[in-house]
This record gives sequence, structure tokens and C-alpha cells, in this order.
Amino acid sequence: MNKTIYIAGKVTGLPAEPTALKFKEAQDELEAKGFDVINPIELINNPKEDWDVAMNKCLEALEYCDAIFMLPCYTDSKGAMIEHRTATKLGIQIYYELETII
Repeated sequence: MNKTIYIAGKVTGLPAEPTALKFKEAQDELEAKGFDVINPIELINNPKEDWDVAMNKCLEALEYCDAIFMLPCYTDSKGAMIEHRTATKLGIQIYYELETII
């Protein structure tokens, strides 16, 4: 059975296209390592979604994950910091670099 990993990083306030590409590149690499990936940009799929509604959907999805991958930009993101704290509370494996993921 594949493990599921969530990608966390800064989305709000950034240009849509390069941000989506950054998340998609991480998704592709994680899928190549055998993970089922939850990409929050694809999960929400609506750049105009209310932040609180989007955050709740993301946190709900995170609860079903085995791991979370923190993009380097996560420290600049209120939402990603909440996701990091939630992962810590839930005991979910946290990765910071793709190279460290086997």
C-alpha cells in the first residue's frame, strides 16, 4: 500500500502559475518515489476560495496522510505553519528535503 504525503508551502499572495508549478514539480518527484500525493493547489482548485474554507479542507486532508513535505517557503506561510503544527500533533512524519525521502 502506498503512503500518502501532503505538500505544504506558501500559496497566498504569490503568483498562481509559478506557485502551481513549484507544487506540481514536488508532486511529480514524490510520486516518482512511490507516494500518493495530496497537492493543496489541486485539492482546492479555486484561487478565489475563502482562506478559512481552503485551510479547513487542507487540514482535513492532512489527517489522512502518513507524511508531510514542507517546501522551503513554508516558513513564510501562515497556513503551512498551521499544517506543520497539525502534523506534529498528529505524529505525521515531516520531511523538509526531497533528497531525504527514500
